[in-house]
Formats: sequence, C-alpha cells, structure tokens
Amino acid sequence: MKKIWANTRWRIAIIVAAVLLIIGIGVAGRHGPEAVETTTVVMKPTTLTVKLPENGVLSRPQTTTISAASTGNIQQIGVREGQRVRKGDLLMKLDDREIASTVAADQASVAQAQATLSGAQARLEADINAKSEGQISGGLGASSIGLSGASQLVQAQQTLTSAKLSLQTAKETYDADQELYKINGLPRQQLDKDKAAYDEAVANQQAAQRQYDLLKVQLRETGGQLDSQISADRISLASAQAQVASAQATLALHSSNLSDTEVRAPFDGVIQQLGSAPTTGSTAPLAVGDAITPGEVLFTIAGAGPMVVKAQVDEQDIINVKVGQHAIVTGEDFPGHSLPGAVTNIAAVVLQVNQAGNSAKNVETTISLDRDYAFLRAGMSCDVDIITGKADGALVAPLAAILDDGGKHYVFVVKDGKAGKVEVSKGLASDTDVVITKGLKSGDAVATTNVKLLKDGAKVKATPAASPSPSASPGS
Repeated sequence: MKKIWANTRWRIAIIVAAVLLIIGIGVAGRHGPEAVETTTVVMKPTTLTVKLPENGVLSRPQTTTISAASTGNIQQIGVREGQRVRKGDLLMKLDDREIASTVAADQASVAQAQATLSGAQARLEADINAKSEGQISGGLGASSIGLSGASQLVQAQQTLTSAKLSLQTAKETYDADQELYKINGLPRQQLDKDKAAYDEAVANQQAAQRQYDLLKVQLRETGGQLDSQISADRISLASAQAQVASAQATLALHSSNLSDTEVRAPFDGVIQQLGSAPTTGSTAPLAVGDAITPGEVLFTIAGAGPMVVKAQVDEQDIINVKVGQHAIVTGEDFPGHSLPGAVTNIAAVVLQVNQAGNSAKNVETTISLDRDYAFLRAGMSCDVDIITGKADGALVAPLAAILDDGGKHYVFVVKDGKAGKVEVSKGLASDTDVVITKGLKSGDAVATTNVKLLKDGAKVKATPAASPSPSASPGS
C-alpha cells in the first residue's frame, strides 16, 4: 500500500511541474525576452585629446665643443665653468707675438708689391702714349723677340699648369670642408683657412693665365723696339699684379691665423666644461701657459634659452608626429609641474637601439619648452605627452560602444527602454575613444556594455555611466 502511495506522489509532482512550466512559457510569451542590461553614456560636445606618451632626456638647445684652430701657448682664460657668455665674448687668448710679427711683415710685402704695381702701370701708360705719338725708335729684330718670347711662353705655360693644379686641389679641399662645416664636422676657423688658401690659388692661377696670355700677344707683335717694350711692360704689369694678389692672399691667411689666437663664443650660452691637459697619470683643466695644438678641445658650450627634450619615438608612431605639435613634459625630478612645449625637430634617420636583447628602431624627436625653468638641469629624465590630435566640441563615444560590420560602423541608441541600431561615421580616435562625425546628436544615450547582445528594438535595462570617458575632457 505504501509503495502505491509513493508512486502516486511522484506522478502528482510531475503533473504539477508540467503545469508550472506551461504557465511560465505562457507568461514569457506574453511579456517577451528579458531586458538586456547595459551602461549608457550621453553624447554631449566635449574635447578629445590624443596623446603619444614617450620618455625623454632634458638638454640644452645647442651644445658644441670649441676646438683650437692654431698652435700656441695659453696667455689668458677669460671665463669659468658655468659662466653665461654672449656671442663674440673672448673666452681664451693665445700668445700671438710670433704670428703678429709675420702679419706685420706680410703687410709690408703688400705695400711693396702695390708700389711695384703702380710703377709698372705708369711705365705701360707712358710707352703706349709714346707709341701713339709716333715716338718709335729702332728696336730688336723679330727673330730675337720670337726666341725670347717662345722661351718665356714655355715657362709661363708651365707656371700656368702648376697654378691650375694647385687651384684644383685647393677647391676640392674647400668644397669638401664646406660640406663638413654644414654638419658641424669642422670648426669655422679651419673653413676660413681653406677659403684663404683657395683665394690665394685663384689669384695665382689668374695671374699665371694673364702672364701666359700676354706672352702670346707679345709673340704676335712684329713692331719695333717700342712695341716690344710695351709687351714687356704688360708682362711686368701682370707680374706685379700677381705679386700683389699673392701678397694679399698670404696676408689674409696669416691674418686668419692671428685671429685664431682669440677664441670667442660662437653663440649665446653657458660654458659647461673647460678642456683638460694631460698631467702625470691624470688630467687637469687647461691653465695659462699650457701649449695647445689645432683640434684640441678648449671648451664645451651649451646654448642659452629654454631647454629641449630628446625623445626616442618608435618608428611605428612617428607617422603621427609633426613639427609644431604641442607637448606636455613632466618628471619625477620636478613633481607637480607640467611644462608646455612643442615639437621642433624630427630626425631624418631611424636609429636602431639594442637593449637587454631587445632591438627597437626609434626616431629622435626634439621638443622645445616654451620658456626656461631654473629648476631644470641637463641630463634629467622626463616623460613627454605629444599631442598628436585634438577635436574640440565633438561627440565622443567609447570604442567599446562601436560595432564594426565590414566597412560600416554602428552603435545602439537607448530610448524609452529600447535599443535602436544607428549607423555612424568615425573621426579622430584614441586608444579608448572615438569622435563620431555623423549619425549621433547631442543628448543621445549610447549603449557601451553588452552591445554584442543587443539587437535593433531589443529591450534594455540601462544604467548611466558613473563617470565620463577618461580621454575625453572639456578642454584638455
């Protein structure tokens, strides 16, 4: 009897469960599927700022070394490390007595050559006037002139060939050094020396050419003694002109050497370091009396003005960086400060950096600060946010709200408890947000979570977002 009662209870339980299931299905059929829970954000005009974070190192805007351009002993040191200087300030003076004596002798040579030139010009003018007045006296035979002229012409041709070779060598040296100077590979003093040597070679070549040409003219002259004398006068004049040009070029070269004994600041800046001289087992700062040689480093000078940041930007990100973009510089060494600046230079080459077994290709990017700050020091590490994009007064949605379908983009706008599928167009985007350029209006509530569960017309249970999107701010 008990067994029959137990079977009866199981049958009753199954029937009750079936009835409840039928009732549940009916209720569900009347009320539809349950609402999808989602979080919404209300569209309103804001500013989206896209930042590229990088690490950098602070440095002076321009740092260079000043090297000796001549040999000599230090006579005077006019600055100390850390001192601010102006362009053209005297930094160091070398003993110039020997080279000054040479320059004085060169000046005397120039004066003598100019006097000789004046005399040659006067003789030529006098002989030309005498010829025009018919004052022609008996002269040398044409044959004797030809023999003398031919001999002189050979010599003049040899001199001209030698002068052309010297000019070619001087020009090649000067052209090559100009290219080195453009990339700061050569001091200005050395370039000036090469220019003086080139000018001297030009003067010598021109003088040799004139002398050669005049000798050829002389050979063609068949007149009497006065014609021959005029030709000789012209040769003397060419020689005197060559002597003046040569003396002036030599004076310019030695004058350049004399100016090299005064070492001056190439630009406004700060003396960072004084050169050193080797001593027994160590080095010591240069001092008065020390002998220096060309190319020896005398000073390291850094440009004055606001500091710059050298940041290494990954080659994949450099496409978004442009000269003129704003940047914000922060750092642990100057907490609480956000220093504005701008991108002022992007290197033309990519550098490969190998660190701890990892290889990266970076592009050095220079950010110049807007002004100088007394608490900054060259060599400090810092963080840089380069502003690569900014949209003001835009409708900004989280990327999580966007559904991509091929080349089209959609969001779900929540209204009256239902989700509506809306096609949109995207604009500027950061890692988390995107500007909506078409499809939405201010005040639209956009679903940002569980969007893949939504369908057009689906019921939703919407919860407003607790805070605005982190990368969209009212005016950052």
